Amino acid sequence: MPITICFRIFTSMSNTNKKALKFKPENREQLHLLPPSLNDYVSENHLVRLIESIVNEVDCSVIEAKYSDFGQKSYSPTLLLKLWIYSYCIGIYSGRKIASKCETDTAYMFLACRYQPDFRTINDFRKDNISFFNELFVSVLKVCNELGMANVGTIAVDGTMIRANASSRRTKDKEGYEKWKTNIEKTIETLHKEADKIIAEENKKYGNKRGDELDKKIVSKMKLKDKIEKILKKYDEEKIDAKKKINLTDEDAKLIKSKGRIEANYNCQGGTNMDGVLVGQYITNVASDKEELLPMVEQVEINTDEKLKIVLADSGYASYDSYEKIDQKNIIVYMPDQEYENSKKNADEIHPFDPCKFKFNIETNSFICPQGKELPFKRRCINLKRKQDSAVYTCKDCPSCVFREQCTKGKYRSIYKETRDNLREQARNRLDSLEGKVIYQKRMQTIEPIWGNIKFNKNFKMFSLRGIEKVTGEFSLVSIANNISKIYNTIFCKMAS
Repeated sequence: MPITICFRIFTSMSNTNKKALKFKPENREQLHLLPPSLNDYVSENHLVRLIESIVNEVDCSVIEAKYSDFGQKSYSPTLLLKLWIYSYCIGIYSGRKIASKCETDTAYMFLACRYQPDFRTINDFRKDNISFFNELFVSVLKVCNELGMANVGTIAVDGTMIRANASSRRTKDKEGYEKWKTNIEKTIETLHKEADKIIAEENKKYGNKRGDELDKKIVSKMKLKDKIEKILKKYDEEKIDAKKKINLTDEDAKLIKSKGRIEANYNCQGGTNMDGVLVGQYITNVASDKEELLPMVEQVEINTDEKLKIVLADSGYASYDSYEKIDQKNIIVYMPDQEYENSKKNADEIHPFDPCKFKFNIETNSFICPQGKELPFKRRCINLKRKQDSAVYTCKDCPSCVFREQCTKGKYRSIYKETRDNLREQARNRLDSLEGKVIYQKRMQTIEPIWGNIKFNKNFKMFSLRGIEKVTGEFSLVSIANNISKIYNTIFCKMAS
């Protein structure tokens, strides 16, 4: 054997031995002496172990009763439930992605017991059992209570807008739908003419193609026309105001302004305790928060079976009706009204004839304007839409006053004093106190970080389901994921360590 060949073989063997000494061997054909256990797939303090222990204690008999005793065995409801909860905890909302993770991710393999359910099975479970998530939210809240994390002496309330699974361009009033229907009918007529022309020249123009491409467009337009006709029929049968706008894709979604943009949104309401645990949540399609404070308070008291003492809310919830109803429940509320910030401005920043510049005289039951003129009581004004009952005070000396044009656009200046204005003043005094400033500051530290975590860290910016009932269930799932993550971060990790 030539010396050069021997040298090459020796050098190659030497390099191989050096590589074996430096690196771990790569042998994918190596068999295990003992079969691997699912418990080896995840660490002792992994989030999936907490989800496993919580869901195992949940009563799923309502879901189990839906399954038949005959035929192919189904995946356990608790197994699919664990997959969905864990997915919402880490920001995955697609059944297809979950199905893929069950094949590649050890945490999913642990929860799924190495089964690989089809994405349709996973999606159908969420869709068909959406109401169960509302009950599950309360069950998880009880776990928080047992761990001492659901004390609700004080709660912070806030709302956030999350996009509906529908295009805002498909939200129209009756007139808009009628115009849309007319345009579609014209398009269908045009497509039929083109189809007839193509059929006559089919062999010449299409050759080996079937020539039915335009037929699919016609079918698509016909289906869209049918949907529009159903909406128009609903306007007539239910006597809906013609100016009211309805979304074609999700009829419950409403056009609501959020971050300067008007889109098809849902108004998500949440109430959290001082530990950052959501103790109340629900969905509404009303843009304003003014009517949502009392329903949230009542839901929290039902969920936790405790009486609230203090409620923190922003000015979006403020109304005389809210102040009155919360006061009747003997709850202390820290909630600025819409004019509160204006009242805190420096004197030179406020308009010289702003309502706050008019002083009320209790003895004479009248207001005194900045120029010393009296505004005596004139009449009562009841606004049913705003739910306000006000006393109206009007000045009679305005026509001869040199400041009339600066003070009012009308002939006489009037001041409206709501009969429950004392409740608003009490709330303002609480907020102005040193204790009130400290307490109210906690609102921004509790509820608002939850919305930031859900919408930006977990990227939940649009619902997957449609209709307010299904959307409510999906938001319950989002809230469950938030509370389980809170348990994991504050307690479970410490216990495991």
